[in-house]
Amino acid sequence: MSSKTEQACRDFLQRRRTLVLSTLSQDGTVDNGAVPFVWASESELVILVSELAAHTSNLLNLLAQPNSKATVSGLLLADESETEELFARERLSLSLSVAEVARPGEEADRLFTLFSKQFGEVIKVLQTLPDFHLFKLKVEKGRYVHGFGAAYEFSESPCCELSRVKGA
Repeated sequence: MSSKTEQACRDFLQRRRTLVLSTLSQDGTVDNGAVPFVWASESELVILVSELAAHTSNLLNLLAQPNSKATVSGLLLADESETEELFARERLSLSLSVAEVARPGEEADRLFTLFSKQFGEVIKVLQTLPDFHLFKLKVEKGRYVHGFGAAYEFSESPCCELSRVKGA
């Protein structure tokens, strides 16, 4: 795939700070929520979420199920105000595996430092609240849409080795 498209995808990723997270409740309802995130690595996002949010209990329930493949969906969207044609809106959809990060611990401390750099002083307060959980979301696969007729798939590392999606 062209390095121009991969660079456009990387630029798009770098400008995003909020993930639309889709999780499944125990009764089968899909819950969507917007959550701030940071990148822990090229293929891992981290979210910090409260138990007051439906998706947090959904994530905890998912991880508590034995032999369950803990996966959720995420979506990164271009701002509507910056999009000329909403049908061709730039976006990145992600299939994500889930793992909770134990607190306290060195890894949690490292991730809170990343959150503080990205979101400022509010993180110092949030990290002290017992109902907040850190989750790592590892990219398994995804799709990047850069406009009409410009959809690309990838595995594991977003924006790397993009392959064009062909119509049916």
